[in-house]
This record gives sequence, structure tokens and C-alpha cells, in this order.
Amino acid sequence: MSFYTLREEDRQFLYSLLYAIGIILFWRGIWEVSYEIPLLKNVYFSLFVGLFILTMTGYMYREFDPFSARIRKIAKLLHEVSTLSKRGELHHISYYDELGKHDHKIHAHAIKKIEHDFLIIAENGHERFIPLNRITKIHKGNEVIWKR
Repeated sequence: MSFYTLREEDRQFLYSLLYAIGIILFWRGIWEVSYEIPLLKNVYFSLFVGLFILTMTGYMYREFDPFSARIRKIAKLLHEVSTLSKRGELHHISYYDELGKHDHKIHAHAIKKIEHDFLIIAENGHERFIPLNRITKIHKGNEVIWKR
């Protein structure tokens, strides 16, 4: 006869608690070992090494780049606009052409796909690649729903 049996939720909670304790103890060990390394006793050296590691791995640019967050927001909105335009809703996208020095307006149903930081448009049997940072406005009918 069992006095108490653990439910699955209780078991998951206890495992999570055990994992958290393991992580905390691991980092406490790293912290204490860092006091034993003579070079890391110098605060400025530690700061430089830490920033160097974060910069070389690209973490600083991925996490703290406000430009890429804006590009992701535009890409998400363009995915929604593309889906809605294929259902019959009228959308237009305006983008600035650096060479021609003027704005172009394209229909959203011409979007073939959005890949990396580019909008790929199918036009006359060819593909046109438009950088997402060149997009200036997105219209739904005559209403502007997004503007840079």
C-alpha cells in the first residue's frame, strides 16, 4: 500500500527544481574558480575578455541590434499581408528605389516569398529581390497600415 504517489506534474516540478539547483551550483563553481585564476583577478582584464568573447561570437549583434528587430517585424507583417492578399484582400507595398531615386508601388499578391532580409517578387517571369530596409509603406486598400 502506497502512502503517497507522485503525480506527473509533481515529478516534473521536482526535476525542474533539481535542474535549477544543478545550474546554480555549476555557475557558483565557475564564479569561485575565477577568483583562483590570477589574470581574472584584474577587473578590467575580465571586462575586456568578456566583451571580446561576446563580440567574437556575434551574441552582441544578435541580441542588441534594434535594426534586426525592426526587420523581423516588417517580415512578419509582410507574411501576414501576403497571406491576406492571396485570400483576395487588396494590399500594396511601397519601396524606395535608390537607383531611380523614387518610390515604387507593387501588389502584395506578387510576393513570391520572403527570404532572409529580402522580399522576392515574381514579375514578368523574373524574380526581383527587394531589401526589407527599403520598404517605406504598406497599404490595405487606400489605408496605410505600416509606415517607416
